[in-house]
Amino acid sequence: MSVATSHVLGLLASVAVVGAVIVACRPSGDAGYVEIKTVPSALPAQTLYLDSVKLAPIRQGSAILRQHVGTLKLEAAGFAGTLAPLCSIVVAKDRITTVTISVLERPPRCQCRFISHDAATAQACVS
Repeated sequence: MSVATSHVLGLLASVAVVGAVIVACRPSGDAGYVEIKTVPSALPAQTLYLDSVKLAPIRQGSAILRQHVGTLKLEAAGFAGTLAPLCSIVVAKDRITTVTISVLERPPRCQCRFISHDAATAQACVS
């Protein structure tokens, strides 16, 4: 086997490995975005959970999260470690659902906004 042939085989093997890594690292499934805003933003951050996963504190009153398409449950930390449900959020493919949480009210209240021309997906938030 000549040097040129082994060089070409090595190059083809490298391309195959790189191609496999790219395919494996590609995000799978449909995704959308959830923008969470707190009103007023100057108050200390409320501990929030999205589908039982604790979110990092929301800085400056706003955060944008990439999520899988579907319905997610937004909850707030309550007394004695219990989770208080706030609302269910509908995440649509390649769309942003904006959820504004009023933390002045007890319990906190959700208000969702989702722009859609499809009546079936117009419901963005269920309190």
